[in-house]
Amino acid sequence: MGTVYGRLQPMSNPSDQPISPPPEDRARRAQELLRACVHCGFCNATCPTYTLTGDEREGPRGRLYLMKDLLAGNAGGADLEPLSHCLSCRSCETTCPAGVHYSEILDTVRERTQEQRPRGQRVLDHLSMVALSARRPLAAIMGGARRLRPFAPKALRQRVLPSTRGLEWPAVRHARRVGLLVGCVQPALRPDLDIKAALVLDHLDISAQQVGPSCCGALPYHLHAHDDGRSTARATLTLAEAGDWEGLTSTASGCTAFLKDYPRLFQDTDAAGRAQAFAATVTDIAAWIDPARLPRVPEQQQRRIAWHAPCSLQHALKEAGRVEAILQALGHTLVPVADGALCCGSAGPYSVRHPRLATALGRRKWQALTGADPEMVVTANIGCQQHLARHGDRPVHHWLDLVYDALTNRDRVARD
Repeated sequence: MGTVYGRLQPMSNPSDQPISPPPEDRARRAQELLRACVHCGFCNATCPTYTLTGDEREGPRGRLYLMKDLLAGNAGGADLEPLSHCLSCRSCETTCPAGVHYSEILDTVRERTQEQRPRGQRVLDHLSMVALSARRPLAAIMGGARRLRPFAPKALRQRVLPSTRGLEWPAVRHARRVGLLVGCVQPALRPDLDIKAALVLDHLDISAQQVGPSCCGALPYHLHAHDDGRSTARATLTLAEAGDWEGLTSTASGCTAFLKDYPRLFQDTDAAGRAQAFAATVTDIAAWIDPARLPRVPEQQQRRIAWHAPCSLQHALKEAGRVEAILQALGHTLVPVADGALCCGSAGPYSVRHPRLATALGRRKWQALTGADPEMVVTANIGCQQHLARHGDRPVHHWLDLVYDALTNRDRVARD
């Protein structure tokens, strides 16, 4: 079994060093970044909430106007709901011709206005963070659900995913090694996925070594607990630095994207240099898999697949085409999907905080994904997988499931 380098890290500052740059510095930088915006509105066309509501306040341009006023102190009593409704999908950054760093501006403003948010929202965020980061209770609940899975209706079976029964982490035996982050939520929801990833990499002569369990910091950070997110990220950074491998990755594209963003998280702090060096070693797990070394599955096992690229993969990591090439190398057919750049509505804890918007976005995405009648939907992030599985009668899989099945000669039944 690969080496486990630590236990789940507490959400507290592990050192006496500052974990974030001074608020005044962040505000000045956000104001400088705002000047790049030319207010063209191209971003609105690819914003999930704007295209859903048609409300200018619910698009990036409207939010940037609001954030400019908030940073200048000219928006006393302003409605902050549009900022809360943003999914942080970063689709606007992909679209923006001026290269506006929208997500960095948003994070700064959210942090500065945290105490202005309604108390009920802040309490809900805190309770969500506590519940989702309680790995052992969550794993126990999901373990019970898996035992009942054979008796559940089909719609519920899609949301309760299989256990790790019969799977073992391969021994470290190859010269090439990669650190595989075992996070907080995914191991409870998909305990088999990291092991399958390690087995796939082992087949390709790469040993995956466990890092953690340890939260990357995204969960508290996206629930407005910014300092908790930074301290948790710092603990994970220290944990990862202890390993001996070529690089670090995760089976959740959301975690990988947040790890890659550590330089921004720790800019102007004592950890800035470390974060920069660390981020240079972080890659999406698909980068470790050579499609040419994968077997082509028998014709009767080849599927028509709708590929859903998570926002963290296509907008944050700027990865496009790599997973698609792997699926096609296996012999599967990718069907066309309309509006592929739009978010499914999962966005980490967003579906808990804004269920109405998340459900509407999920339904719209499901219609787009199933428009060409695929046999299954495939994605790269556990949050997307769980969220999309609510909206239809076709299975939703992680792409690594299909690679693992191909290597172990198992047919994934399309409509199970």
